[in-house]
Amino acid sequence: MNSTPLQQGPTPQDYATFVKSSPSSSKVQRRESERNASLLSRAFFSYANDMMQTGNTRQLGQEDLLELDGDNRSAAAYAQYKRQYELHDQSIVRAMIHSYGGTFLVCGLASVFSTACSLFAPVVLHHVIDAFAAPMMDVWNLGLWLAAFFASRLTNALVAPQTDFQLQLLAFRMVVSLKALLFEKTMRRSIQSRSDDKAVDISNLYTADVQRVIQCANEINTVWILPIQIGVVVYMLYAVIGVAAFAGLVIIALSMLVAFVFTKMTSGAFKDLMKRKDERMKVVKEVFGAIQIVKFNAWEGKFEDKVLALRTLELSALSRFVYSMCGTIFVLWASPLFVSTASFAVYTLWMDQSLTAAKVFTAIALFNSLRDPLRDFPSIIQQCLQAKISLDRMSDYLALHEVDPASVTRDDTSLPNDVALAVEDGAFGWSSGAPPLLNNVNLQVKKGDLVVVHGAVGAGKSSLCSALLGEMEKTRGKVLVRGKVAYYSQQPWIQNMTIRENILFGYAFDDAKYQKVLDACGLLPDLEQFPGGDETEIGQKGINLSGGQKARVSLARACYSDADVFILDSPLAAVDAVVQSEIFSKCICGLLAEKTVVLVTHSPDVIASDAANFKVSVASGELTGDRKDMQHPRSHFAKLVSPRTVKKALEGEVLIDGKAKDAGRLVDEEEREEGRVSAKVFWQYFTSMGGLKVLLLLIVIQSSWQACQISSDLWLSHWTGQKGDGYDSTRTQYNMMVYALLGGGSALMVLARAVTMATVGLRASRTLFNALTRSLLAAPLRFFDANPIGRIVNRYGGDMTAVEIDIPFATGSLLVSLFFTVCQLATAIYIVQILAFFIVPLAYVYVKFAKFYLMPSREISRLVKVASSPVLSHISQSEEGVALIRAFGPECVDRTIAENFSRNDVNVRAWFSDFVVIMWFQVRMELVGCGVVMAVVSSLVYLRAFLSPGLVGVAFTYALSIDGRLARLVHVWSWLEIQMVSPERIMAYTAIPHEGSGNALVIEPVAEWPQHGSIQFDNVVFNYKEGGAPV
Repeated sequence: MNSTPLQQGPTPQDYATFVKSSPSSSKVQRRESERNASLLSRAFFSYANDMMQTGNTRQLGQEDLLELDGDNRSAAAYAQYKRQYELHDQSIVRAMIHSYGGTFLVCGLASVFSTACSLFAPVVLHHVIDAFAAPMMDVWNLGLWLAAFFASRLTNALVAPQTDFQLQLLAFRMVVSLKALLFEKTMRRSIQSRSDDKAVDISNLYTADVQRVIQCANEINTVWILPIQIGVVVYMLYAVIGVAAFAGLVIIALSMLVAFVFTKMTSGAFKDLMKRKDERMKVVKEVFGAIQIVKFNAWEGKFEDKVLALRTLELSALSRFVYSMCGTIFVLWASPLFVSTASFAVYTLWMDQSLTAAKVFTAIALFNSLRDPLRDFPSIIQQCLQAKISLDRMSDYLALHEVDPASVTRDDTSLPNDVALAVEDGAFGWSSGAPPLLNNVNLQVKKGDLVVVHGAVGAGKSSLCSALLGEMEKTRGKVLVRGKVAYYSQQPWIQNMTIRENILFGYAFDDAKYQKVLDACGLLPDLEQFPGGDETEIGQKGINLSGGQKARVSLARACYSDADVFILDSPLAAVDAVVQSEIFSKCICGLLAEKTVVLVTHSPDVIASDAANFKVSVASGELTGDRKDMQHPRSHFAKLVSPRTVKKALEGEVLIDGKAKDAGRLVDEEEREEGRVSAKVFWQYFTSMGGLKVLLLLIVIQSSWQACQISSDLWLSHWTGQKGDGYDSTRTQYNMMVYALLGGGSALMVLARAVTMATVGLRASRTLFNALTRSLLAAPLRFFDANPIGRIVNRYGGDMTAVEIDIPFATGSLLVSLFFTVCQLATAIYIVQILAFFIVPLAYVYVKFAKFYLMPSREISRLVKVASSPVLSHISQSEEGVALIRAFGPECVDRTIAENFSRNDVNVRAWFSDFVVIMWFQVRMELVGCGVVMAVVSSLVYLRAFLSPGLVGVAFTYALSIDGRLARLVHVWSWLEIQMVSPERIMAYTAIPHEGSGNALVIEPVAEWPQHGSIQFDNVVFNYKEGGAPV
């Protein structure tokens, strides 16, 4: 047997009883943290330089990421939040306000400053164009305005990223706090609450719902800033074009109204979507959680139909959701065009005013500054409504029925000293409103007693165990327990970790006690055959153990706890009579001879044994029994069969395959690709969307949209440059009509793009989901041994959401940013040719920064996704074993919660590093953008004698947005590539090796086939996987 002592003394790491530490954890590099960095390093996020340099030389690992400071770790963040949660009537929102409200307010004020800086640009533009239109340019005055402008942009380039960063730090703390709150509830939630109508899938709460709440919290300042911004812009427009600005205000109001209607539709569709997703995810978890049974009964086709039927209902809700989003997108993108058209129409056709370059392009800059508020405000309201739905779902979950800790009185002084366990006039049921399942229960168990509980199937033996543990609803009576309790559940609960870790269950390692437990539970012969000894890793739900081995490992866990009272629910049911005798002799009557044991069994030999002090029969929900005084110790009556037979029986059981020492590792580390997402993945995804024809259609739509956009701006330049005597109504009407048509064409292209992306996104989602489901159901069992269910749930959850929503809209955003950037830059260079000489070096710097940013960003995003699977696996596993965890006492519950903190910290560490890298890039792009604006303005001043005010307005307007477009282009591309990791991970699961076709095994018997067949093995060799050792 391979056995190496563990480190003595429990530490937080020793509490990680559900997962092994990363194999690279011994190589952790201590990087400069955000808190210890210098002021300059924090301003420019330069403390991420080492990590990014590493990411550009090799694949990043968890050990390479930035360290989390104490306040951002799960335990500390949750402790702060929980104090407020308890103080404010367990209100999620009020606790958030009191925990984080002050920081939110400071960030809001910083956002107001950033907004003021952005609104300063149209003012500067007005003075620049006026200076160009004047007969004699006042260079000194222009210089002062431009100096103030650059100062504001440089200041904002540093302030805005820091504001976003502080908000994200709050988001990290809120995420871990909400997740901890939900997980603690899972640890307290009663078994019977699972049938509650309000019970929702914890995995969805942990992923989608928490994310919705955080998105809303991040934008909460925008809810009050955006209306102020819109009001200020309208006032500035009034100063430029007078009462015509109010025409734009009417259009804004109508746009908001229509957007609100679409938002309500989206909110309703989202609520239905989450409900359908819950239903589908529940079935997915059930199917793949019981995949052995599904495959044994050849039910793959049946459950495939069931999953796909639920998916059809989900896709119906998803369709309503994405198409209502298309309506919102259309209104938000088109409204600035409608606002400018309405305002210019009133100004020129109703007020009979002539447009000048200064008025037009200042107004255009102000209209453009409205684009983001008008686009964002309804979507933020939509996020808030979605967050309200998610908060309601969380509140419903947190309100579910809990186990009453007072239902079992522990170490009560009224209990006689020689009594370990007592029930007085007890009545128990699974629901307070239903008749009790157990009635008139009176039981007194003395210290050191062996109580044998027996009865017919369904009589209530397991319910009695649950009642003694406090898991049932107690309608009357008392349950009193003295000392620590250990529990063996009727269905052995095995954790996805090594055999040793399963047995220790977080307790410190004691070699002498450990060896006694292994011997008493009949595990020594198994360990000699296991390839990794007691370091052999056990799969999800003990999938690579036999039923008898699972039973003995679970029993060993109970024995190692060295409790005072052992409640053992049918531990001998999964072993044959020979092994049963070994366990009864060495464990029940040997190792536990001085302990109080309540043993549920169907074994006639055990029931008839004289070793029992007390035999209890359960029938029709009532207990009858008799006690006898023991003349000899329990061990005197232990023998049921001969020891020689026992040894032969135990040697007959073997474990799953393995090779050498490494074979002890069953669960593989989750695979992730290196480097860029391959072109093959992009092509496969776009093929699932519809292929080349869809791509060509999108290019045509986007080209048409950009042509309309730029043409409308150039038309305004042409309009304002027209010479003439006074106001010409005919010419004005013609100019207005052309401008309106170009704006209308642009708006229609926006709608066409949104609808196209939504439609092809749904198609891709359906294709990949179906392929994933069929592939997994056809996968061999070995795949499920090596891949915990959390990984599968992750594919069906977050990855599928990215495929059906995030990627289609990210693709649309990429097309917008790409065409905007290229076309506006080309137009600016066309107007000011000398600009090309400035753009080339700035483009070089831009590309260098982008390349340096993209590679580590991509790898960190993969780590974020990989780190989320163990969290979901832990939740699923803990939820299944919650009754057993609670039975072992508060210490065990605390260890489980500590492990949840640990896994969340790994996830948040990756998330934190990812965001710091984004901020690192954003600061530098803001500075590059300042360089672009300076280059444009310098070129304009240099060529002032050759340019009309209208062309100056076009070039300057584009320059104001080009820096944001450059940064957004890389961000959107990076975001898209990050999201493409999701189809990459799904496609990896669609390409796993499959079992042979079930139909190929169907053989029609010949006429001579015997009526009574038999199975004969002739020199057969079995292994669990191709190339594995024979078993």
